[in-house]
Amino acid sequence: MKDIVLEKISTAALEKILDINNLENIHWIWMNREILRDTLLNLELDKMFGEESLEKCIDEITDEEFVQALLPSFKGKKYFPMNQYEFAELEKEYKPTTDIETTIFVKDKYKRQLLIRQINEYAWMLKAMAIDTYLRMGLDYKTLQETYEELYEENSRILQDILWSGEYVFSSGKWKFIKKTKELYFYKVDKFYHAWAEGEVLSKFEEMINS
Repeated sequence: MKDIVLEKISTAALEKILDINNLENIHWIWMNREILRDTLLNLELDKMFGEESLEKCIDEITDEEFVQALLPSFKGKKYFPMNQYEFAELEKEYKPTTDIETTIFVKDKYKRQLLIRQINEYAWMLKAMAIDTYLRMGLDYKTLQETYEELYEENSRILQDILWSGEYVFSSGKWKFIKKTKELYFYKVDKFYHAWAEGEVLSKFEEMINS
């Protein structure tokens, strides 16, 4: 029975799963097992299997199985899954759930908008990394501009990594972002070298590019 229920979820229209008529202005949706029962009721599976049998089935479905069953319907409407903690770094209104595993489905177009906003907000960190890489790493880049363009410019993956985990490692360098003070600490082979702040980075970067 569980396999049949999961198949019903995976082949259902997203509007039916969510009991929503229009998804046009819904940019992201959270899903976890707290709403598994509602999902099955929206699909009227209680009428097909009976409430008692459906309750037993709910207990058998894992969080991962539920998310996997949802993927086809969400992807069909251009929503793609994200880890909730990564999403929380992009969408400040969302607060991660700590007591239950939650997946965020984000509309592709909206995710791109959030990434652009994130890059604009934290581009200074990418510039700081470029400075440290150029000055301290001994790599084969002739200028700071080349280092920045090749490795860091508009690199949303790096920003997501450091904002989510608190650090980013490349070659012999490591950067740690201190959210409370909004400072970026640079280490090379575990030796501390510099603490960057946004204003200092932008000034130093401009100075080096124009020198």
